[in-house]
Amino acid sequence: MVQLELRELLEEKTGALLLIAGGFLSIQIGVTTFPDIVGFTAPASLPGWTSFIFSTGLLGFIGFGLPFVALAGLYYRLSSTTPRLAVVGGALMALTPILFASGLLTVFVRPLPDVPALLWFSPLPYIVGAGSFGLAFLWQKDSSRFVGIPLLVFSGTWMLTYTVGLKNGQLPGWMPFIELLAVSLVAMGYLLHTSPPSHDNGALAGS
Repeated sequence: MVQLELRELLEEKTGALLLIAGGFLSIQIGVTTFPDIVGFTAPASLPGWTSFIFSTGLLGFIGFGLPFVALAGLYYRLSSTTPRLAVVGGALMALTPILFASGLLTVFVRPLPDVPALLWFSPLPYIVGAGSFGLAFLWQKDSSRFVGIPLLVFSGTWMLTYTVGLKNGQLPGWMPFIELLAVSLVAMGYLLHTSPPSHDNGALAGS
């Protein structure tokens, strides 16, 4: 019973979490794009801890981290209509933290062999899994199919960033990485928020 309630809560609040993540990234964009406004005007009128949040990029960190949790709720939305793509996407996403943790262990724990490649390749399953969810949404027959477009933009942005960063060692200044992620997250969050999931028990679902 508790597990079902947690599942429904995550499923229903996925849109809100993605909106929050996109909002935090948007604020972080403002912090880096308008340093004069944030760096000098804000501390004069806001508490001192605000400068710490802005300077450490805490909002951006939260904006990057929330989608890893929120997108897991999409599995429950898709499992009844496109079970194969949902299982593939969910399994790939679950593989990312396993690879990342394994990579950390090999780097810091001895006498385990040093395999840092696990760290570098750990984002790939998550990126492909998000793309699988995007394709699954495009197969939907209701208005939620439009969620697939920003979800594929989200996945494609991460894939392009990963490929360019791995090849060059850094991202070019012209690449609007955070901007694309913020726009795709806000679009996903809005579309999910306006098309709440339906449950088998017939209860009204929504945020």
